[in-house]
Amino acid sequence: VVTERKPIKDKPTVDSGSKSRGSTKRSNDGQVKSIPKLADDQGYEEEEDEHSETLCGTCGGNYNADEFWIGCDICERWYHGKCVKITPAKAESIKQYKCPSCSMKRGRP
Repeated sequence: VVTERKPIKDKPTVDSGSKSRGSTKRSNDGQVKSIPKLADDQGYEEEEDEHSETLCGTCGGNYNADEFWIGCDICERWYHGKCVKITPAKAESIKQYKCPSCSMKRGRP
C-alpha cells in the first residue's frame, strides 16, 4: 500500500528562531562545515583603515594603537592622551570629554 506523504510546514525545527553569524553546509562526507560571512571580515578591514587615517587634533600625529587616545564628545576629534593631559585613569572618571578647543567655546544666547 502506497500512502502519500505531505511535508509538515507548521512543525518547528531545531534551527528555528536561532541566529548564527555564519551559514553552515554539509559536505559530501556528511560533516558540517561553517562558512563565515565575508561582511564581518570586510568590516574589520574598514575599521583598521579608519584608524590609520585618524590624526591627533593637537599635534597631527597618526593613530597608534600602543598610545592612549581620547575622543571629544562634542566635535568628535581624537587626541593623544598626552597632548591633552588626560591619562587612562583620569578618562575613566570623565562622563563626557570636551577637548580644549570645545571647552573654550561658549554657547551663544
